[in-house]
Amino acid sequence: MDRARFPALRDHLLHLAMRASGGALNRESIGLALIGYDRSLRLSGAGPVASFETCAHRGDAPVYPASLAKLFCLYVFAAFEALGRFSPDDEDRRAARAMIEVSSNEAMAFLIGRLTGAFDGPCLEEEELQAWITRRQGLQDWLMALGRPEFMPVHVLHATYSDSPYGCASQARRRSSGNLLTPVACARLMEDIVRGSAPSSAWMLDLLDRTQQRRILMATGRPVEGDQVMGFLGEKLPSTTRVWSKCGHTSRTRHDLVYAETAEGPSFILCVMTEGLWSSLDTALLPQMGRLIHRFFSDPTEAPTP
Repeated sequence: MDRARFPALRDHLLHLAMRASGGALNRESIGLALIGYDRSLRLSGAGPVASFETCAHRGDAPVYPASLAKLFCLYVFAAFEALGRFSPDDEDRRAARAMIEVSSNEAMAFLIGRLTGAFDGPCLEEEELQAWITRRQGLQDWLMALGRPEFMPVHVLHATYSDSPYGCASQARRRSSGNLLTPVACARLMEDIVRGSAPSSAWMLDLLDRTQQRRILMATGRPVEGDQVMGFLGEKLPSTTRVWSKCGHTSRTRHDLVYAETAEGPSFILCVMTEGLWSSLDTALLPQMGRLIHRFFSDPTEAPTP
């Protein structure tokens, strides 16, 4: 694989985004990170992370991640279990599945409470609120303690909500920044899971597998409840390509993080994070980007030009 061609591919993606949006997207409202491999990375113990380069645009720029934060919650879930800091029961695992498979907000709020001991509840007086916020920072503190440079801009404190947090969760939101992730941090986290270097990687991959959602969408043209394929990077990929992904979508954002294995052998991780009303409403750009990246990895002669 000729990684020297990655910058041209990145520039082509940016050009596509600005052209497709009619200028609604600019270079400051989109971030992306791409990592490519000559073969399947899945559970391969493929060597040091540093051996794989990341091609990025605004890869270290923190952005409100919407439901991409749920993957970091899952990552901490598995790590805390392995460390003996958390003993999940069947209900915890049911919540983890709902959080990733159908992107349940209620499941994430429940699990952050379980992992930190700081459950959502009524408003608190100052001293109690400070203690609650300190406990709630358990996920963030553990991620920072890893000492990984790509995680330094990350901020994961809050659950996601359909409309708004209430009670002490709302008080905490007013006192601190919202969740923040970067394209590179998301891509590297996915890499940890796919290559098997994170605890319970096989279980996490099972939750991220989009095979069933893609099969139903291709057969019926209609997305299932909780679908994370239509309007995202995996929608236009061939049926012979395996896809694992987690998306994020609000009224002002549209993001996707995907690991894909082509039938031809190569695989890739791609994270795209877009901001603005146009991005939220558009359902065509990310599928186009996914298809373009797939062509690049499945056909060595593919030569994208801006």
